[in-house]
Amino acid sequence: MLVGILSLAAPLKAAQQNTYTIDQVLTKMGEIGKTFRSMQADVERTKVTVIVNDRYMDYGTVHFARRGTESRIKFDITRPEQQRVLFDKGKALLYFPKLKQVQEYTMGKNQDKAEFLLVGFGQSSESIREFYNVSLAGEEVINGQKTSIVDLKPKSVQAKAMFANIRLWIDHQRWIPVQSQTTEAGGDYMIYKFTNLKMNVRIPESVFDLKLPKDVQVIKM
Repeated sequence: MLVGILSLAAPLKAAQQNTYTIDQVLTKMGEIGKTFRSMQADVERTKVTVIVNDRYMDYGTVHFARRGTESRIKFDITRPEQQRVLFDKGKALLYFPKLKQVQEYTMGKNQDKAEFLLVGFGQSSESIREFYNVSLAGEEVINGQKTSIVDLKPKSVQAKAMFANIRLWIDHQRWIPVQSQTTEAGGDYMIYKFTNLKMNVRIPESVFDLKLPKDVQVIKM
């Protein structure tokens, strides 16, 4: 289930010569992570199912707030069909306004896995190295921004069952991802492209309200 919610893209050509080493990139990311409190952005998601060569795209916004060790993540997908996804308080909620239906998943020990979606925002370099085998795959210009391409291969058996690889395109100005890729163990992948990205802005509590109607149907999975 979680893979389906979280679930990226054919490798892009990297520049011939790297400006930064992987150690330098992780250090700069870690420095930014020390002051991380929140992020918000427009998001474009592309889901590719390899075996049938199917590609599906949707668009919306994402909000991510962290208080201490607790994280809240919400995706508001506005087109082509409305959908809201909230990770909060140990649960994953998928709301489909058109159907007036909510799918509720208890994440339990896997609640930290929601941050696979937004790895690269706020983690320390030590934490990244603890949970992933890290390598540098080159450099790429994304929307006019020069980036370092960082590959993260999960170390734990549980994480490997979800994702074979997570690829991040790290902006050289702000040292956060402007694009990410999550590749599932079976080969399917999801691309997340972030634009109008803002860091450490105040996010009202109301943003993390799904605004459910009284007659919504809740299905516990």
